[in-house]
Formats: sequence, structure tokens, C-alpha cells
Amino acid sequence: MMSAVAKKAKSVQQERVIGEQGERTRVKLLEAARQVFLERGYSAARVDDITQKAGTSHGAFYLYFANKQDVLEALAVATADHMYALADELEGIEVGEEGYEQLRAWVERFVDEYERHSPVINAWITAEMEDSRFDQLGREVLGQFAGRIAHTIARGVDAGLRHPVDPGTAAVALVSMLERFCYFWLVRGGPFKRDVVIDTIAAIWYEALFGQRKQA
Repeated sequence: MMSAVAKKAKSVQQERVIGEQGERTRVKLLEAARQVFLERGYSAARVDDITQKAGTSHGAFYLYFANKQDVLEALAVATADHMYALADELEGIEVGEEGYEQLRAWVERFVDEYERHSPVINAWITAEMEDSRFDQLGREVLGQFAGRIAHTIARGVDAGLRHPVDPGTAAVALVSMLERFCYFWLVRGGPFKRDVVIDTIAAIWYEALFGQRKQA
């Protein structure tokens, strides 16, 4: 017979396996939803589409999510976390040629992240018109992302590197420009070349952050 200690160990192991399996199912549903939003659009997407794409039952879906809005919210929050981490990377960028190259690399990473998360971002924009919680989440993300950028602008102002501007206003303007451009280019299919886009945005941001043009 199995001892009490062995039974307890097996029970703990089973709980861990169930937890791991549950997380795998949840991730599978999230990835399926991302694909469905890309293929069908958020408004036309149904829970049926998500479960079929994931190869799971409706019961499994409702174990983790109440509806497709819950799925999108989970995807949107994860996307926002990626963007926050990216914004934090600007803190270490300084004026100068090396700083410009770091900024250009940052812009390239932003473009990569935006493109990777574009199915979620597009669904999120659509949902903002239908559900106030996504509009509120969008405002929060813009505010927090811009707040991180504002710190870098403020450093440039305090160091006398650029003409004084209100860091918060300038940051929202910069972030809005970058996000809208990427939406038009990567989601709507704007006719732009990748290297030209990255070089142009990096030059605009460098001058905006530090008040200096990149030296030719």
C-alpha cells in the first residue's frame, strides 16, 4: 500500500500537473484568440471560432474566460506589459552618436513588438468603440507609456540639451505619433520601407528627446 507521505507527494504532483496543464490550455486559448482576431477581426470573432482553433471544448474556455472580451483583455494587458518594458529601456539612452544608435535600435524593437502584437492592438482599437473598459485601458496605457518617455525628455530639458517644453505633453505627442504611424503602416498596410521608417522615426525622436539633430 502507498504510505501517507507517498500519497501526499503524489497529490502535490497531481496538483502541479493539473496547474501546468491548465496554464497550457489557457495559453493555447489566448494564442487561438490572437489568430482568430487576425483572421476574422474582433467584431466577427466568436467563442466557437476560438475553441475550434485551440482544439478545446467550450467548457475549457469558460473555465478561464467569461467571453471573448475577457480573452482580449488578457491579451491587451500582456501587450501593455511588453510596451512598458520597452519604454523603460529609454532611460539609459544618452545624447551622442552611440545614443542615436541605441535609440534607432529601440525604434526597431518597438516596430517589431508592434508588428508581433498587431492582431491584439487592432482588436483592442475595435473594442474601444464597443466596450468602455478597453477605452479606459487604452488611456491608462498611453498615460503610463508616455510617462516613462517624459522622464527622458525631462532629463534633456534639465541638462539644457533642448529648448524647454512640457515633458508630459511632448511625450504624449511623440507616443501618439509613433503608435498611429505604426497602425497605419503595419495594420492598414501603408506603403513604407522598413529601413526608411526606422531611420526617420529615430531622427525625429532623437531631436525631440535631446533637442539636437543627429550629426551626419
